[in-house]
Amino acid sequence: MMYVLLMLTSCRNSEKKEKPVEQNYPQQKEEENHNPEHSEHSQRMNETREWLKQELGEKYDQNLSLGTAKLLAQGKEIFIKYCSSCHGRGGKGDGPGAATLQPKPADFTNPKHSSYYSNQGRIYLIKKGVKGTAMPAWENILSEEQILSVYVYINSLKNSGEMMEHQGQNH
Repeated sequence: MMYVLLMLTSCRNSEKKEKPVEQNYPQQKEEENHNPEHSEHSQRMNETREWLKQELGEKYDQNLSLGTAKLLAQGKEIFIKYCSSCHGRGGKGDGPGAATLQPKPADFTNPKHSSYYSNQGRIYLIKKGVKGTAMPAWENILSEEQILSVYVYINSLKNSGEMMEHQGQNH
């Protein structure tokens, strides 16, 4: 039931947003862009970043504290409750709801993906949602502190994909 409500909220909220945006991997070299889906994806990411820079102005590049242990714990709890159905418990974009979503939810464990937008840009995407995706706006559901705590948690996942790969190798 929660999943259905989340999906309905996602669809309703995604229709209200500004410009089509999607979170995923950064622009790649032309020779790596032979897949038309990948080219479209990269183009949308670039458009999203430009939109974020316009919306946020100078604030786009402002530094942001990494947060406290309290914010991290709060963010994990909120992420699991509200975000894991799409993004997965580990933030890899592989939650139970992800199978039917196009575009796929962001993988926050990929450091390249996680670094594509600025910290302020990521927070803005959490607040406003992402048009053209199932990512809803959370600004009317979560407080500013809760949104920041979710970002702190998401940011903590940034290198966990690399660590998992590294741990699987024999040394």
